[in-house]
Amino acid sequence: MNTLFFGTPLLAVPYLELLEKETDLKAVITTPDEPAGRGYERQESAVKQAALKLNKPVLQPADVKDPAFRDQLAGFSPDLAIVVAYGKILPLAVLETSKHGFLNVHFSLLPAYRGAAPIQHALIQGKSKTGVTLFWLDQGMDTGPICLQKSIQIDSDDNAETLRGKLVPLGVEALQSVLKDVQSGRINRRPQDGPASLAPTLTREDGRIDWSKPAQEIANRIRGTNPWPGSFTFVRAGDQSQRLKILAAKPVPGAAGSSVGAVASLESGKGFVVKCGQDSLQILLVQPEGKKPMPAWDYWQGKRITIGQILG
Repeated sequence: MNTLFFGTPLLAVPYLELLEKETDLKAVITTPDEPAGRGYERQESAVKQAALKLNKPVLQPADVKDPAFRDQLAGFSPDLAIVVAYGKILPLAVLETSKHGFLNVHFSLLPAYRGAAPIQHALIQGKSKTGVTLFWLDQGMDTGPICLQKSIQIDSDDNAETLRGKLVPLGVEALQSVLKDVQSGRINRRPQDGPASLAPTLTREDGRIDWSKPAQEIANRIRGTNPWPGSFTFVRAGDQSQRLKILAAKPVPGAAGSSVGAVASLESGKGFVVKCGQDSLQILLVQPEGKKPMPAWDYWQGKRITIGQILG
């Protein structure tokens, strides 16, 4: 079975490796090299680096609507194309180049969390269940018919990084099953069913903590924005305010008499407690501006904050 692979970041590499192992992978398509780092040198995507190690042709179209790119894909006579976090919307002319279509791996149970950040938004919304969906691309945003879904429970201590680490191999397992079905002539397509929700790209400001929110809601946001953009607050030191990232925290009963956003108490050996709009948040792991992550207890012992101090 002739296949094409579209992907860009590191999480897409296991899917590329599966296609290389189990199909006749004709080409790998990824985004153009982009400037990065202090020297702004152009860097190859993780998918490009993996493809070159496998001696596979790599295409990096600047414009996926270019007819020449469409013709190039058609020249591979693909039976199936797989898309994992490619980063660009593919036009209908491209989608028509594959015999069976373009199969996208999406990290939610569609139609929930359509968009670029499904893992993060599931955590931010406090969901206890998520999964992966393999669906056929159409002209909508994550609206195509479903081929296969697999679900898992979200653990209470999962953040975006740990949950991604569970969903990626789950998706590889699902894709392996689908490849066998397609090779046997079994093509599953069923319409998406149920209420849809969106998972737009996060911005840095999405990480800013609003202490007037309930403690559980803030804790969910901390999990969903870790490692990026990271949840943060500001700590005043003299005439300056310094950004403090909150990397891990857990809700605890409210601190009576404290103002919202105030450091209400101290938990010896663990960290400090901040009053929220409802209940409080025990801060466990932080990262001061310009520093490495550290236990909140160590941060407290540095005398950078005091009881009663207002954060934000």
